[in-house]
Amino acid sequence: MTKIRFYTDVADPIVLIRHLAEQALTRQRRVTVYVRDQLHASTLADALWQQPGPSFMPNALADDSHAAYTPLLFAWQPAQIQQDDLLFNCQPEQPTFFSRFRHLFEIIGSDAAEKAAGRQRYAFYRDRGYDIQHIKAPPA
Repeated sequence: MTKIRFYTDVADPIVLIRHLAEQALTRQRRVTVYVRDQLHASTLADALWQQPGPSFMPNALADDSHAAYTPLLFAWQPAQIQQDDLLFNCQPEQPTFFSRFRHLFEIIGSDAAEKAAGRQRYAFYRDRGYDIQHIKAPPA
């Protein structure tokens, strides 16, 4: 069964994504960051490409020709999902395909609308018996 971790009140999602992805990649894990659209995916991917030396993390957009060879992908459509290890959800809805993943990380900002959508997702997972861990992000 998928293990779910909620990160709430996240001031800067890219900082958290970078931290979690770095941990995952050092453990030879594969990560998909599921975002709302291609523009958001490009923005996050560009931010990771600009990290200095040891913080560098190879990544690709899911529609890139190198996607199959890259351990960190940014996707915005279900058909783009190529692995089932770790999923970072940055969309307001729960992904319909989440249960195929070993781990789901829900990343929720401090915006009221994001929090409300996050509460709905939390209730959805809880009501179905998923193991959920909640981590409140430290103040920025």
